[in-house]
Amino acid sequence: MNLMTTRSRFALATISVAIFALAACAPAATYLKWNQVSSAELMKTEAGKQAYNTVRFATYGPKAQQLYGYFLYKDGIEVQSEQGIPFEKLGKMTLQEVMADYQKVEKANMYSAGSSLNVQEYYRRDAVVGYTAVDLNIDVNIWDITQGDGPPVLRVVYKDLRQEREREREMQPMRRGMY
Repeated sequence: MNLMTTRSRFALATISVAIFALAACAPAATYLKWNQVSSAELMKTEAGKQAYNTVRFATYGPKAQQLYGYFLYKDGIEVQSEQGIPFEKLGKMTLQEVMADYQKVEKANMYSAGSSLNVQEYYRRDAVVGYTAVDLNIDVNIWDITQGDGPPVLRVVYKDLRQEREREREMQPMRRGMY
């Protein structure tokens, strides 16, 4: 019995060391700060007229209608998606071209429930590195996962908010009955 306890302790210690070693190797991620901006006002500025590298992403899952979003980012930045979820590289586009592409995609898919695009600017080290233009039902977070002094690497993480909003609506009658 005493031998089993010693083996169990050794196994537990080995597993603990392995977990800590893996955690130390995991890249640290930093959530990028952002500001809401008016797309109409932004398009009047030099930044709004500039062409950026652009990727388009879409929601997935049980909803028949996908929602679309875009990330426009500066040269020299690598962009990844969450857990390998694909996005389409569109080349360089201005914000106005992104708005036109969104209308084209919505029309091609015969969607009518999409919202106008919500635009946010993202900062890395106090400088704007890119913009998101997304449907109001998409929540987007941009994470800086750059390792060391390497080139900037950003990860786009997003989720469809429609399911959460539906759950909230379903819970409303139950909450009202509780009070």
